[in-house]
Amino acid sequence: MHVHRAARRSGAPRVTLLTEGTYPHSHGGVSVWCDQLVTGMPDVDFDVLAVTGSGREPLAWDLPPHVSRVLSVPMWGPAPEGRPPRGRAGRQLADAYEKFLTALLDPGAEAGFGPALYALAHAAGDGRLSPFLRSDAAISVLTSVWRRPGIAVREAGPTVHDALTATALLEHALRPLSA
Repeated sequence: MHVHRAARRSGAPRVTLLTEGTYPHSHGGVSVWCDQLVTGMPDVDFDVLAVTGSGREPLAWDLPPHVSRVLSVPMWGPAPEGRPPRGRAGRQLADAYEKFLTALLDPGAEAGFGPALYALAHAAGDGRLSPFLRSDAAISVLTSVWRRPGIAVREAGPTVHDALTATALLEHALRPLSA
């Protein structure tokens, strides 16, 4: 759900408020705090980036006029459309994904995490990451990393089913990068 509410005011400071499963889609502790923050700062324009379950959650709060935009990023809604990149772009994305996975699984490679995550975020912003993560290429990259000597998960002998499950979960977990 993408709601444009009002034009940004010229010269007003702008803040992006990132929430997860709370404001402006549900009531409760954190949502109350967010509402107090937003309503208590009428001189600031707010964009609200709300990580949600399905993306179909209704707004639960009346938003003040200085909330310019609400963007819901569904973690478990339908997969974003698109085709996996091919050619050079596909190889570059596969390389970034390999570095990301390696950084997650090999403590000696953790320095590569940030650059790899930024590359994945760039691909997500262009709509390429989610389709890539639903491709055979992503499964191949993951199984290749899992089979490397020195990677602890190798000893567990993960199956193709494990790779499919892990990749599906990663695709959902990385969806907010597209916002």
